[in-house]
Amino acid sequence: MKIKLFTRFSQATALIILIAVCAGNAFAIENKSRVVSPYWQSDSTSYTFIAVTHPSLSGMRSQIGVTVNAIQKDLTAFGTATSFTLTAGSTKRVFIVRTNQTSVNPTSISTAAFISGTTNFQHGHILFDPVATNPEDRTNENVGAGFQDITMLSYWGAVVIETNTTGFAMEFIGDAHDSATTIGNVTNKGVSGVGAP
Repeated sequence: MKIKLFTRFSQATALIILIAVCAGNAFAIENKSRVVSPYWQSDSTSYTFIAVTHPSLSGMRSQIGVTVNAIQKDLTAFGTATSFTLTAGSTKRVFIVRTNQTSVNPTSISTAAFISGTTNFQHGHILFDPVATNPEDRTNENVGAGFQDITMLSYWGAVVIETNTTGFAMEFIGDAHDSATTIGNVTNKGVSGVGAP
């Protein structure tokens, strides 16, 4: 029992260290118009799952285009980037998988987007870019007036370890749930009303 607990603790610690080391490249990307996740992985026993949701909030355009790139640790692309358009109230599933993945593939899940690459262990960060040229400009077109800003979308996901049906949640920086405050939220009382000056 103690050996099992020690093994799990050691694996968790090693994973946290790996994420911290790999995340360094991801934080060099501005989050004003992009969203980034500092870690993904894929190999013969794991894949990465992401869901992107258009929450249909006031001020959002009813259609927002997103391009997803899985960037490896050596800063090269893992497979081909995928692009899709989200309509208000919809969710798009994205899988980052090895080539010839038997259970999670475009045949078994035809409504999802896939980024497929080598069967060897690969990891890195994920970059979400807007399809719109100027996502910070409000559009007044018939498709639904509003911002085509991908940072207003909601992102969530997990790295799934298939062999023992476990995994861990992913963090997304720059999305609707980003923990960083905007300049407009900073008052003379500090962030969230805490602090002085």
